[in-house]
Amino acid sequence: MQTKTVLVVEDEILIAMDIEMTLTEAGYRVIGPCHNVAEAEDRLRTERPGAAVLDVNLGRDETSAALARRLQAEGVPVVFLTGYAGPDDGLPGTLGDIPRLGKPIDVPRLLDLLGTMGGG
Repeated sequence: MQTKTVLVVEDEILIAMDIEMTLTEAGYRVIGPCHNVAEAEDRLRTERPGAAVLDVNLGRDETSAALARRLQAEGVPVVFLTGYAGPDDGLPGTLGDIPRLGKPIDVPRLLDLLGTMGGG
């Protein structure tokens, strides 16, 4: 069986480590965690994820919206994480079809979404 690979982009180190540990324990191989888009883009030069878990707001006015568009164009399913509830989560409406999970993360829901998406 091939290990499912998930790109993780999260700027908060403790949350990133928690996501990495959760996914690893569930049998996924994690690319990252990356703490910003530039780091993720660098990793994507040499690795291809089966799915991606992206924090919406990455600090310093950076969002993962453009990265999500790129991944979607390449056929990589995306799940957004956000600490903001409602329509003011920092994402353009054009990305409304991407599943969003709030923080703290509902781990069973995240694993269910990744399983449904294929994640690798």
